[in-house]
Amino acid sequence: MVFKSFIGEPTAPFIIFFQIFFRIMADLCQKMTSRMNNVKYAIAAVKSFKNVGSMVPSSSFLVKKIIKDIDFDHEIAILELGAGTGVITREVLSRMSDNSVLYSYENNSTFIDSLKNIHDDRLIIKAENVSNLNLLKDDYFDVVISSLPLANMAKGFKNKIYKDIKAKLKDTGVYLQYQYLLFDYNRIGKSFGNCKLEFCLLNMPPAFIYRTKM
Repeated sequence: MVFKSFIGEPTAPFIIFFQIFFRIMADLCQKMTSRMNNVKYAIAAVKSFKNVGSMVPSSSFLVKKIIKDIDFDHEIAILELGAGTGVITREVLSRMSDNSVLYSYENNSTFIDSLKNIHDDRLIIKAENVSNLNLLKDDYFDVVISSLPLANMAKGFKNKIYKDIKAKLKDTGVYLQYQYLLFDYNRIGKSFGNCKLEFCLLNMPPAFIYRTKM
């Protein structure tokens, strides 16, 4: 018999059954949360496409390719611009060391609500516009990860963003940016002195990744 009785010590098959059951339920909950975030993202994107830049969140393939060269084994400070619903945010937090810190900027109220569901003491949510980057400490961050829709921004505003990013990065800092078309590749190269280009096909739409070093 699978169970000797309904009272007393549970048998091994009983324990295995419930382990499998809870794993399945946890997986379903995670998938439902992910789908709900995607729906929220799409609705917010329709309402404010100019400030969002895409109808769907970044794929896991793009996220992993963007952050693949970051040294997460050491204590680092990361600045994220345009966090959205937290696709990159969550992946970064899952890899960061205990003493590291992540500042995530987002000014869309729908996306901010999603970010607030991430309970992690290493995450500092900055619910404000990136025009306030100058208020942060200079020469502090090891990495800047940007999802900002540069193609939708005015030239003068972009130049200010680049200037602020350079000021906030350490001398050995890295600036990571992705874009669907190469509109700002040359501009970023001129602003930072170098810009390595990569491509991720497995994203909707496919995206280019810019890597710069100070």
